[in-house]
Amino acid sequence: LKANINTLDNRVALLRKLKELVAVMPLAAPMDYFSVSSHFGKRRDPINRRWAMHYGLDLVGAKGFKIYVTAPGKVVKAGYKGKFGKFIEVEHGQGFRTRYGHLHKILVKRGQKLEYRDKIGLLGNSGRSTGPHLHYEVVYNGKPKNPWRFIKAGRYVYKN
Repeated sequence: LKANINTLDNRVALLRKLKELVAVMPLAAPMDYFSVSSHFGKRRDPINRRWAMHYGLDLVGAKGFKIYVTAPGKVVKAGYKGKFGKFIEVEHGQGFRTRYGHLHKILVKRGQKLEYRDKIGLLGNSGRSTGPHLHYEVVYNGKPKNPWRFIKAGRYVYKN
């Protein structure tokens, strides 16, 4: 009986940790309507045509489309960042961060706390960009991860 109670306690603790993790994971798309123009991974740079690693997902839409944060968190950067142009970085906890680049307008400030799906910016063409799109990145413990995998996983996590 004691072994069964310990096993149950361990499973309840694991379930609690998993729920805490899912609560901060960026499991949604940052836009309501988009098409993907460039996936995560090695690709030819659209400007200089050289092979390079692309650490995000490029989501195309009309200039001014609303951009939403994909998980609750805190804004750690909101401003101009070189080739990314108008840029936002959000820390979600548990090692997760998301980055949003090439914005037309930034609607948040550094230090601001965000709830899931708060509007944070408008789609644009700032920085080193070939047209209106959102460069979206997911970073876990300092390492870039494929954002499309998180968006796909979220479709199952939030399924009715």
